Formats: sequence, C-alpha cells, structure tokens
Amino acid sequence: MADRKVVPQRDTLWLSGADAVNLLFGIVIHVILTRTLLSDEYGTFILLLDFFHVCVIIVDLGLPTIIGRDGERLGSKLHVVLKKVSGIQAVIVVLSCGIFAYLGVFLFGGWIGPALILSFAAGMLVLTYAHRAALRACGEARLEAIVRISDRGIVALLMLFWAQDLLQFAIATAIGPLLACIVAASMYWMKIAPQLEDPMEPIPDTAKMDSRQLVGTGLPFLFASAALVINVRVEKLLLGMLATPEDVAIFQIAWLGFIAGYGPILSLRAVLLSWFGEVRDDLEKMKHRYKLAFLSCAILCPIGALIGIGVGPFAFDALFSDYADVVTKPFHWLLLAWLFHAIASPSLALIQTSEKPWNYTRILWGGIVVSFLLCFYLISTQTDPVAGAVKAAAISSIFVFVIATGLKNTGAKSS
Repeated sequence: MADRKVVPQRDTLWLSGADAVNLLFGIVIHVILTRTLLSDEYGTFILLLDFFHVCVIIVDLGLPTIIGRDGERLGSKLHVVLKKVSGIQAVIVVLSCGIFAYLGVFLFGGWIGPALILSFAAGMLVLTYAHRAALRACGEARLEAIVRISDRGIVALLMLFWAQDLLQFAIATAIGPLLACIVAASMYWMKIAPQLEDPMEPIPDTAKMDSRQLVGTGLPFLFASAALVINVRVEKLLLGMLATPEDVAIFQIAWLGFIAGYGPILSLRAVLLSWFGEVRDDLEKMKHRYKLAFLSCAILCPIGALIGIGVGPFAFDALFSDYADVVTKPFHWLLLAWLFHAIASPSLALIQTSEKPWNYTRILWGGIVVSFLLCFYLISTQTDPVAGAVKAAAISSIFVFVIATGLKNTGAKSS
C-alpha cells in the first residue's frame, strides 16, 4: 500500500457523499415505518433502536479509532490488530445483546423478539467499524463509502419490497448491518490485505499490544465516540422515559430534519480539522484560517437555517403527512440547535487540533449534561413534552457554542 496516500479532502468527499445517499435511504425507511406502524409502535421501535445504539458504545471501546490512527503505519501487522479487535468486539456483542434487549423493553416497553433482533443489529453495525477504519486508513475511503451505503441501502430495499410487519422490519434492520459487516471484511481481505507491506521503523506500539492493552489504549477514544452518539439521542431517550411513544414519534420526525443537516456539520468539522492541522505549528496562520472559517459559518449557516424554515414544512407535508401539523414548531427549535452546532464547528475543530484536544470531549459531554438536566425539568413542566425536549436541545447547543468559543485558544501553540 506504499503508493496509496490518505487525502483528507478527497476522503471527506467520498464519505460525505455516502452520508448524503444514506440520508435518502433513511427518509425512505422512516416514510415506510410511519405509514405502516401506529404512532406508538413507531415511537417504541425508534426508542429501542436508539437505546441499543447507545448501549453498543461499549462494543466500540475506541478500538476502531486506534486502527484509523495507526492502520497505514502498521502495514502487514494490521492483520494481527484487526483480528484481536474483531475478536474482542464479537465476544461483547454475543454476551451483551440479550441484556440490552431486556433492559430496553424494561425501560420503554415493546416486544422482546424484535428487541433482540434490533439489539443484534446495533451490535453488528459496530462490528463493521474496525474494517471500515482499516479501509479508510489505507487510503480507500471510497470502499468505506460503499460499505456505508450497502448497510442502509439493504435495509431500505428490504423494507420497501419485503417487510410488512413489525417483526419483519426488525429483521430487515438487522440484515443490513450483517451484510455490511461481511462486505467490509471481504473488501479488506481482497483489496487491502494483499497489498500491505512490512511496516517501516519505528513500528507503532499498537502492533505489539495484547487484547488488554488495546482496550486500555482505546478507552480515551471511547469517551469521544460515546459523546457523538449520545449527543444526538439524549433528548429522544429521555422523552421516551418521561413521556409517551407518541411524543417520541413526533420528536423523531422533527429530528429527521435536524439530522439531515447534521451530517454536513460533521463533514465540515472533518475538513476544518485537516485544514487547521496543516498549520497547527504556526499560530498566526491558524488564527487567520480560524477567522475565515468562523466568518464563513456566521454568514452561511443562518442562510441554511432560513432555507430549512422554508423547505421543512413542504417536506414534512409530502413525506409525513400524518405528522405535518405537529412537527413544524419542534423542527424550528431543532433548527436553532443546528445553527449553533454549525457555527461552533470552527471553534471545536480548532480545539481538536490544539495541545489539549481532550477539551473537545469535555465540551460535548458538558452539552449532554446540560441537555439531560434541562430535559428532566422541561419535559415534566411543559404542557407539551416534545416542546420541552426540543427547547433543551436548543439551549444545550447554545451552551456548546459559548464554551467552545471561549476555550478555542486553550492549548494553542505559541510558535
């Protein structure tokens, strides 16, 4: 793989393109679910699936991040590390899926059969991460993009042409990640493995670590990964615990509009991370690039929010007509959350490239704690629980923006 180079801009383009395609598949999936299931069934289905996605963070353990960081330098030793990581994660999936399923049904109600299948689906999705990270680290983000699309695409096709009831929807949700896991492993062993060469000195310490050492090394990355997963689900899960599945269904439809714009935010942060990283040792150039990025976001992001205000109601009416009358106001609050998350991107990216990148994780967890506390208060005191949840999301996004802007220079290099 000596001739393959990781190009951040190119790779970001591939992965952003995959996210855009998956967004369309996701809309298809939710249109089918909302038109087939009752609102309480749909809300419970979504609650269980999101809860399992939070639970299986423990399967991740930060290990795919290690592979993404060291994969290219590991060379042929990447095989050994991948086998160890996959073995650790597979054991956790087998041991924990049943526990997660019963806990989800206990907290949110529902059906133990579909819950077991949805828990397995979430676990299989995490099992693809290690091979996806290996593909990306070795300069094949385009292959990772194919894996991402195959997962959501298979689920959408099965729901469109095969699944007709709740159990079959759960099975379709599991088949996608299962086949994507097989596709990811197959692509790695057929396309990447034969081209790997002996690693150049010095060999990364990762190559010599046993399973326990790998887990210990991955734990710091686990906290950042967990924050990204929980950050966009905390309000929904608390709404499920403190209100009704019907309220969750309404929140979920409005949330789809928010998440449609959240993917580009993550891509923007990835681009800014590499752009700032190029000049991380030159404080003046870093400040100049930050000012350009912040000014651009301050101008363009409000325009994006205004477009969302204009387009959102028509999209909801066309795709989710049964919910169109009740999701507009929640969507506007979530648009406010999107706006502040977007404008905070330059500051968050700058913090990630600083001498104290842990501040990035602390800020995200701070936002989660703020939203958690606000949800407990607002969902219980508002006459409309959904309004309480979306207000909590908006206020916590403002908190993240303020803290990130205030800490953006913390840990910056002075030379």
